Amino acid sequence: MTSIAPRHFAPSSLIWAEMTRAELAAKRDAGALVIVPTGAIEQHGDFLPVETDTLLASAVAELAANRVVGLEIVVAPAVPVGFSPHHLSHPGTISLRLETYLAVLADTARSILDSGFPRVVFVNGHGGNSAPLRSLCAQMVTDGYAIGMVDYFAPGEKDWLPLLKGSLPRTGHACEQEAALTMALTFPEAQERVRSAIEGLPARLIQPWIATGHMDDPITAFGAGWPPIFQADDCGYFGDPAKATVENGALILEATVAGLASFLEAFAGTPLRLGTARDKTEPRLSDRVRQRGVGE
Repeated sequence: MTSIAPRHFAPSSLIWAEMTRAELAAKRDAGALVIVPTGAIEQHGDFLPVETDTLLASAVAELAANRVVGLEIVVAPAVPVGFSPHHLSHPGTISLRLETYLAVLADTARSILDSGFPRVVFVNGHGGNSAPLRSLCAQMVTDGYAIGMVDYFAPGEKDWLPLLKGSLPRTGHACEQEAALTMALTFPEAQERVRSAIEGLPARLIQPWIATGHMDDPITAFGAGWPPIFQADDCGYFGDPAKATVENGALILEATVAGLASFLEAFAGTPLRLGTARDKTEPRLSDRVRQRGVGE
């Protein structure tokens, strides 16, 4: 990470990039679950850094990895650039084409699994990555690779949603939730920069795919699909960031980390079907992640 926040949020024994090949081989031999954070480098209004999605996914993943009980686990380097073509009207956005993004994810996962680790889970921080990740997981699991995904904020959502104070009771983009978490995870100077920049901002509750001045949103009303196009005349956020505070961010962070840690423990210990199996008597299952101390 950058100087606005700690480089890592967990001990070196959980951070792939800070371990030697021998230490990682030991993690592999212990049957560790590998987390790969995924984010984006894209505009987040005039008050949050362009690395926000990568920062949040990485920090929550590392904090959750340090929270799990009795589970061998390691957090791989984040895939920092994602699928963000809908933000390219603004400077600061770096986006991969869909086919490039899928190739990067697939090669990352194959590298880990082909070296002997039992499972990979992508912990995602950018909404635009979710659909590509789900499709990739479907293809690769069918092909025999044990790969899952989860949006970092989803497992704890029922606990952190009631904590929001603003007019949008959900996650958005550069919204109250993201602003609050960013302040909770960064150093005081960065916190103050965000706090002063969001002060007095009006809530933005109309999706960016709707033209200015038009109130009806059939995309949302009918459950249809259209990307949130943030063009040059757009404010760059969707939600109510002015309601974010450092204090509430700490509460949202705790609920988010606790939810993700619970998911990781359950995911690692659940037998999951893998690949194709046309013989009813021989189903194929993914190896479960080994519990710490079991089989030693």
